[in-house]
Amino acid sequence: MQAKLIENLKPFMDHPWVISVSTGVDSMVLLDMALKMNHPVIVAHFNHQKRDASVIEAAYLKSYCEKKHIPFEYIVLHIEGNNFQDEAHHLRKMHLEKIAHKYNTPYILTAHHSNDLAETILMKLSRGSNLLGYSGFQMVSKRNEFIYLKPLLNFSKDMLYDYAKTHEVHFFEDASNLENHYTRNRYRNSIVPLLMDENPQFLAKINQFSNHLYEAFSYIRSQSKSYLVKHKNDIQITSFFSEDIVIQKDILACMMEYHSIDFNQLKIESILSFLKDSGPNQTYPLNEHYILKRVYQKASITKKSKTHAFHQELDLTAFNVLETMGFVTFLDRPSNSSFYEIKLCYNKLALPLVARSRLPGDTLEFPYGRKKLKDYYIDHKIPLEVRNRDILIVDQTGRILSILGRYYNASTDLDSTIVLRYKRGY
Repeated sequence: MQAKLIENLKPFMDHPWVISVSTGVDSMVLLDMALKMNHPVIVAHFNHQKRDASVIEAAYLKSYCEKKHIPFEYIVLHIEGNNFQDEAHHLRKMHLEKIAHKYNTPYILTAHHSNDLAETILMKLSRGSNLLGYSGFQMVSKRNEFIYLKPLLNFSKDMLYDYAKTHEVHFFEDASNLENHYTRNRYRNSIVPLLMDENPQFLAKINQFSNHLYEAFSYIRSQSKSYLVKHKNDIQITSFFSEDIVIQKDILACMMEYHSIDFNQLKIESILSFLKDSGPNQTYPLNEHYILKRVYQKASITKKSKTHAFHQELDLTAFNVLETMGFVTFLDRPSNSSFYEIKLCYNKLALPLVARSRLPGDTLEFPYGRKKLKDYYIDHKIPLEVRNRDILIVDQTGRILSILGRYYNASTDLDSTIVLRYKRGY
C-alpha cells in the first residue's frame, strides 16, 4: 500500500500537503502513510458539532500533531439549513482552500477510498446526473488554483482497516456512520455490502466504470470547449445542430456550468427543443438571474435585464432629461453640437410630444404605406434587447414621428418642423 501511495503522490511533491483528517480510520491511515514519506504536511480538522465525542477527537488529534510537530488547523463549523451534508461539504472546501492559501500550497488531500467512490456513483445513478457525475470523482481534480488529491482511491475500506491494525494506527469510530438517517449511510451499510457479496470484485469494477466514464467525458468536453472557443462562447444554430447530439448536450452543460446554473437532463432536452423551434428573437429562462437568448442564428447565455418601459411628456422649450438617463431638447435651427440632431416634423394640434418605449400595435408610416413596428424590427433583424432600448417620439394621437437613431416620419401632412437634439440613455 505504501508503494502505491508513493506512486500516486510522487508528481505532487513540490509543495506541502494540506490533509483533511477526521480521526476516522481512512484519514488517520492517510496521515500515517504521508508522514512516512517525510513530506511536509498540514493537518486540517473539522468539528461539525453533531457529536459529543468530537471534542475528544479534536483534542487527541491536536496532541498527536504537537508531538510530531505538524501544523494543526482546527475549524468549528456552524451549519444552518436543511441540507446538512451539502452545506458541510461546501464549508469544508472553503476552509481547506483558505488553509492551503495560508501555507502557499495548491495541494489538498482527502481520504476518499473505493467504497466512497462506489457509494457516490450509486447515489448519482439513482438521482440522475451527467457523465462526469456518473463517474463519481477522480484521484486528481482541479478547482480554481487548488488541486484536490485522493491518493487512497485504489484502496478499499477493508484494506485501510488492515493497515491500521498492522501498523498500530489509532483511530476513532464515528457511531453516526452506523445510523441510516443519511442517504449515504444507507448505501454504505446496506447496498454496497450486498453488491460486494454478489461480486467480490465489485469495487475494482466500480473503479473501471469510473475511469471509462471519465475518459469519455474528457473527450466530449474537449470537443465542447473547442466549439465554444471557436464561436466565442456562443451557439451558432446551424453549426450547433450539425454536431453529434452528445456534443450538443455537453455544450449546453458547459455553458451553464460556467455561469453556475443548476441543470438536469430534462432542462437540457427542453433547451434543445427551444433552440430547434423558437423564433428569431426569443428567450429561455435558465434561473432567476440568467436567460438563454436566441437572436436569429445565434444563442448565448446572458443576465436578465429589466425592461425599462417609460412614457414622458416633452417640453419644446426645455431641456428634457429622460427616465432612461438620456435627454431630448429642441432647437430652432441645427447647431454644431456633437450630439445627434434631426429635423422633426409634427402637427401643432397634436402637442405635447411624448418620448416613450415601444407598445404593442405601434405602426410606422412610409411613402409606400404603413408597416407594423414589429415587422420593421423583424425585417431589419433588430435584437429584442435593442428593441426594448429604443426611444420613440410620438404625438398625442400615438403617431410615431421618430425612433431615435433608427426611423424618421417624412409624411407630407406634418405641418410644423423643429430640430430635435438627443442623446439616448441606458
